Amino acid sequence: MRFSDKRIITRLLESGWFDGRNILKNLEFPIEGYPLDAKKFLQEYGLLKVQDVEYDNEYQRYIASYFEINPMIGKGHYDSDGDFTYYSSILGKQIFNLGYFKPDGYYICCDVDGRVYKIGEYCFYVGVDLYEGIENILLMNTLKSLQLDEDTGKWWNMDGEYVKLP
Repeated sequence: MRFSDKRIITRLLESGWFDGRNILKNLEFPIEGYPLDAKKFLQEYGLLKVQDVEYDNEYQRYIASYFEINPMIGKGHYDSDGDFTYYSSILGKQIFNLGYFKPDGYYICCDVDGRVYKIGEYCFYVGVDLYEGIENILLMNTLKSLQLDEDTGKWWNMDGEYVKLP
Protein backbone atom coordinates (compact mmCIF):
# COMPACT_ATOMS: atom_id res chain seq x y z
CA MET A 1 0.00 0.00 0.00
CA ARG A 2 1.13 3.53 -0.74
CA PHE A 3 -0.24 7.02 -0.37
CA SER A 4 -2.93 7.72 -2.95
CA ASP A 5 -3.00 11.53 -2.92
CA LYS A 6 -0.26 13.24 -4.93
CA ARG A 7 -0.27 16.20 -2.51
CA ILE A 8 1.00 13.87 0.22
CA ILE A 9 3.80 12.55 -1.97
CA THR A 10 4.81 16.13 -2.83
CA ARG A 11 4.93 17.09 0.85
CA LEU A 12 6.94 13.98 1.71
CA LEU A 13 9.43 14.72 -1.08
CA GLU A 14 9.78 18.29 0.22
CA SER A 15 10.51 16.80 3.66
CA GLY A 16 13.39 14.64 2.42
CA TRP A 17 11.66 11.40 1.52
CA PHE A 18 12.71 9.46 -1.59
CA ASP A 19 11.65 6.12 -3.00
CA GLY A 20 13.66 3.31 -1.43
CA ARG A 21 14.56 5.31 1.69
CA ASN A 22 15.66 3.05 4.56
CA ILE A 23 16.50 4.58 7.93
CA LEU A 24 15.60 1.61 10.14
CA LYS A 25 19.12 1.44 11.59
CA ASN A 26 18.75 5.07 12.77
CA LEU A 27 15.45 4.46 14.58
CA GLU A 28 14.91 3.74 18.23
CA PHE A 29 11.70 2.23 19.55
CA PRO A 30 10.35 3.09 23.01
CA ILE A 31 8.90 -0.38 23.59
CA GLU A 32 9.23 -3.87 22.16
CA GLY A 33 6.74 -5.45 19.80
CA TYR A 34 6.13 -2.82 17.13
CA PRO A 35 4.06 -4.44 14.37
CA LEU A 36 5.92 -5.32 11.18
CA ASP A 37 3.80 -2.93 9.09
CA ALA A 38 4.63 -0.06 11.46
CA LYS A 39 8.35 -0.89 11.29
CA LYS A 40 8.22 -0.97 7.47
CA PHE A 41 6.40 2.36 7.44
CA LEU A 42 8.91 3.92 9.84
CA GLN A 43 11.80 2.43 7.88
CA GLU A 44 10.75 4.51 4.87
CA TYR A 45 9.12 7.59 6.45
CA GLY A 46 10.59 7.75 9.95
CA LEU A 47 12.40 10.87 11.18
CA LEU A 48 10.74 13.05 8.54
CA LYS A 49 9.33 16.41 9.59
CA VAL A 50 6.40 17.20 7.34
CA GLN A 51 5.42 20.86 7.48
CA ASP A 52 2.53 22.73 5.94
CA VAL A 53 3.88 26.25 5.46
CA GLU A 54 1.06 28.78 5.30
CA TYR A 55 3.33 31.64 4.26
CA ASP A 56 7.03 32.30 4.19
CA ASN A 57 8.75 35.62 3.55
CA GLU A 58 11.93 37.36 4.62
CA TYR A 59 10.34 38.54 7.87
CA GLN A 60 8.21 35.67 9.03
CA ARG A 61 7.44 32.02 8.44
CA TYR A 62 4.10 30.60 9.55
CA ILE A 63 3.76 26.83 9.79
CA ALA A 64 0.10 25.77 9.80
CA SER A 65 0.79 22.16 10.74
CA TYR A 66 3.78 20.02 11.62
CA PHE A 67 4.07 16.25 11.80
CA GLU A 68 7.25 14.65 13.05
CA ILE A 69 7.42 10.93 12.34
CA ASN A 70 9.49 9.62 15.23
CA PRO A 71 8.36 6.83 17.59
CA MET A 72 10.55 8.11 20.45
CA ILE A 73 8.51 11.31 20.80
CA GLY A 74 6.28 10.80 23.81
CA LYS A 75 8.30 7.89 25.18
CA GLY A 76 7.13 8.69 28.74
CA HIS A 77 3.49 8.14 27.79
CA TYR A 78 4.10 4.37 28.02
CA ASP A 79 4.50 4.73 31.79
CA SER A 80 1.81 3.15 33.94
CA ASP A 81 -0.10 6.44 34.17
CA GLY A 82 0.62 7.63 30.62
CA ASP A 83 -1.79 8.28 27.75
CA PHE A 84 -0.63 5.29 25.67
CA THR A 85 -1.16 2.88 28.55
CA TYR A 86 -4.54 4.44 29.35
CA TYR A 87 -5.86 4.27 25.78
CA SER A 88 -4.40 0.79 25.23
CA SER A 89 -6.46 -0.42 28.18
CA ILE A 90 -9.67 1.11 26.77
CA LEU A 91 -9.00 -0.18 23.23
CA GLY A 92 -8.06 -3.61 24.53
CA LYS A 93 -4.88 -3.70 22.46
CA GLN A 94 -1.41 -2.20 22.61
CA ILE A 95 -0.88 1.05 20.72
CA PHE A 96 2.44 2.13 19.24
CA ASN A 97 3.56 5.71 18.82
CA LEU A 98 4.54 6.89 15.34
CA GLY A 99 5.06 10.60 15.98
CA TYR A 100 3.52 13.91 16.92
CA PHE A 101 1.18 16.31 15.11
CA LYS A 102 0.86 20.04 15.75
CA PRO A 103 -1.04 22.37 16.03
CA ASP A 104 -3.55 19.92 17.50
CA GLY A 105 -1.04 18.49 19.96
CA TYR A 106 -1.82 14.84 19.25
CA TYR A 107 0.39 11.78 19.22
CA ILE A 108 -0.10 9.63 16.15
CA CYS A 109 -0.30 5.95 17.04
CA CYS A 110 -1.27 2.64 15.49
CA ASP A 111 -2.51 -0.59 16.98
CA VAL A 112 -1.38 -4.13 16.16
CA ASP A 113 -3.94 -4.27 13.32
CA GLY A 114 -2.53 -1.11 11.69
CA ARG A 115 -5.42 1.22 12.57
CA VAL A 116 -4.27 4.80 13.14
CA TYR A 117 -5.29 7.06 16.02
CA LYS A 118 -4.68 10.64 17.16
CA ILE A 119 -4.19 10.57 20.92
CA GLY A 120 -4.12 13.57 23.20
CA GLU A 121 -6.91 15.30 25.04
CA TYR A 122 -9.20 12.84 23.23
CA CYS A 123 -8.70 9.72 21.13
CA PHE A 124 -9.68 9.76 17.47
CA TYR A 125 -9.64 6.90 14.98
CA VAL A 126 -8.36 8.35 11.66
CA GLY A 127 -7.68 5.42 9.33
CA VAL A 128 -7.89 1.69 8.76
CA ASP A 129 -4.17 1.46 7.91
CA LEU A 130 -1.02 3.56 8.20
CA TYR A 131 -1.31 5.15 4.77
CA GLU A 132 -4.98 6.10 5.02
CA GLY A 133 -4.54 7.40 8.57
CA ILE A 134 -1.47 9.52 7.87
CA GLU A 135 -3.03 10.81 4.65
CA ASN A 136 -6.20 11.85 6.52
CA ILE A 137 -4.10 13.65 9.13
CA LEU A 138 -1.91 15.52 6.65
CA LEU A 139 -4.88 16.51 4.49
CA MET A 140 -6.86 17.40 7.64
CA ASN A 141 -9.66 15.14 6.46
CA THR A 142 -11.73 14.84 9.61
CA LEU A 143 -14.96 13.63 8.02
CA LYS A 144 -13.97 9.96 8.40
CA SER A 145 -12.70 10.40 11.97
CA LEU A 146 -14.37 8.70 14.90
CA GLN A 147 -14.03 9.83 18.50
CA LEU A 148 -13.72 7.41 21.38
CA ASP A 149 -16.27 7.71 24.17
CA GLU A 150 -13.93 6.84 27.02
CA ASP A 151 -16.77 6.03 29.41
CA THR A 152 -18.33 3.35 27.19
CA GLY A 153 -15.43 2.34 24.92
CA LYS A 154 -17.69 3.03 21.91
CA TRP A 155 -16.93 5.21 18.90
CA TRP A 156 -19.07 8.03 17.58
CA ASN A 157 -18.89 9.78 14.24
CA MET A 158 -18.95 13.49 13.49
CA ASP A 159 -22.78 13.36 13.42
CA GLY A 160 -22.78 12.21 17.06
CA GLU A 161 -23.95 8.66 16.24
CA TYR A 162 -22.35 5.58 17.75
CA VAL A 163 -20.78 3.40 15.06
CA LYS A 164 -18.59 0.32 14.87
CA LEU A 165 -14.87 0.77 14.35
CA PRO A 166 -13.95 -0.29 10.79
